[in-house]
Amino acid sequence: MSEPILSFTDHAGHRIAALSYPQPAADRLPVVWIHGLTASVHFWEMAMYAEVSSHRNWYSLSLPLHYPSTYSGAFTPDTMDEELLGELVALSVNRLIPSGRFHLVGYSLGAFACLNYAAKHPGRVASIISVGGFMTGQARGLRGVLRFIATPVWWRKVLFHLTFWVMQRHVIFLKGATLLYARNWRKLLAYPRLNPTLEDIFPDVKRHSITAQRLLFRYMLELDLMDETDHLYTPVLAIAGDEDPVIPYHHQVDYAKRLPNGQLLSLPGVGHVSFAEAPDAFRRGVVDWLDTHDQPAVTSS
Repeated sequence: MSEPILSFTDHAGHRIAALSYPQPAADRLPVVWIHGLTASVHFWEMAMYAEVSSHRNWYSLSLPLHYPSTYSGAFTPDTMDEELLGELVALSVNRLIPSGRFHLVGYSLGAFACLNYAAKHPGRVASIISVGGFMTGQARGLRGVLRFIATPVWWRKVLFHLTFWVMQRHVIFLKGATLLYARNWRKLLAYPRLNPTLEDIFPDVKRHSITAQRLLFRYMLELDLMDETDHLYTPVLAIAGDEDPVIPYHHQVDYAKRLPNGQLLSLPGVGHVSFAEAPDAFRRGVVDWLDTHDQPAVTSS
């Protein structure tokens, strides 16, 4: 794998980090990957598949408010919303890939970022893979968790800050938090890329603003693409563990059905860490999907 190139895009007080992994012999469409909540732009590099790194230029794009991405303003309701998130992804992608088509792959909140971008800037996206993703923060089950964390009650604030502070003390606590997202713990712990990935992202996780992370949960309550499903014609593969404890499985099934070109890859007995809990099925699903959707898009009437 080639050495990554770190770069930044600045907009509306946000400085969004991205890593580029150039492949001189690339003969297939590039892929942009967006990590999930509390992770970092380094999330994908230790586990990237040879089918991608050997044949495609690929890029890892940071979510806002995740170090090394930064924010220079005061936190207000305008610090993050659906429209601004779409703009930040669009500006970053346009700088990384000035022309041509590409795929988007996102995990959890990163999956929402991909779907949101495609809904608002559909022209260049060949396809999307949504891993444990969602299309509204108001999804039943998810909404209750977000409200619990985001409600401005002093003891909930303290609990969140204390929990996140502990997770930032040592990579072993980050690993413990990851276990809470899974259902097949044995598979997760046996996943050979788990420890290298956690060790790779931990230096960034240690520098995340705890205040910003908590506020992201509040912003997520307002995110809602369900009124745009009929117009999101980009092919979307939703990869969902049927025992996901974080993003309700029924919501992932529902939005995949609503999308005009949506498809569901359901992984039985799997939680929110599907790429580690069912690594073989996940890899086949991703690689086959990217190869299939390298074809030119069919324009809808």
